[in-house]
Amino acid sequence: MSYDVFYNGEISITPPMTDADAAIFTAIVKSEHTEETRFFFDAIAASDEPDEPYYGGLLELSEDNDKIIPEEGESNPGAGKWMRLLAQYFFASRGYSLDGQISWTSDDDADDRGCLFAKDQQVEVIDDHIVNAGPSWSRSSYASEDVKEAIQNLVDSADSAGCSDDLTVVSAANVEALQLLSKGM
Repeated sequence: MSYDVFYNGEISITPPMTDADAAIFTAIVKSEHTEETRFFFDAIAASDEPDEPYYGGLLELSEDNDKIIPEEGESNPGAGKWMRLLAQYFFASRGYSLDGQISWTSDDDADDRGCLFAKDQQVEVIDDHIVNAGPSWSRSSYASEDVKEAIQNLVDSADSAGCSDDLTVVSAANVEALQLLSKGM
């Protein structure tokens, strides 16, 4: 059984879509298989991931055809998959650039939340990871795998340099890698 998700945000389209392309986009996101949309659904069927999104109607265009807006209110999951497929098989071949983000959350499933990011003809769907550190009297430390790897590389570089236990001298490249990760947090 499906559960509801709630979307928020928008993706800008440059240049604004022509009326003809807007009509094709609308038919595609409503899962309408027509002669005009055949190229799109055929490309999906021939791809390594031949499954179409389960729900249609999750995305709409603004009145001036320059923004993609998610369905308002309670919606269904799948907007990220639609955007990845549209970027790959529709927008890129027509010379449109995308920019923006749409986030989603679900009241029924705390693990189903995240954001889809669009830049030029690329779309990435990133799931949020919620980490419960536990109660104040028994904290459980958390670090992402990237941070753990960067810290281990830093420790290893100190060990291989013959440093003391206080890590006075370490590899500059490993320090920079850890600094880059911390800026992204």
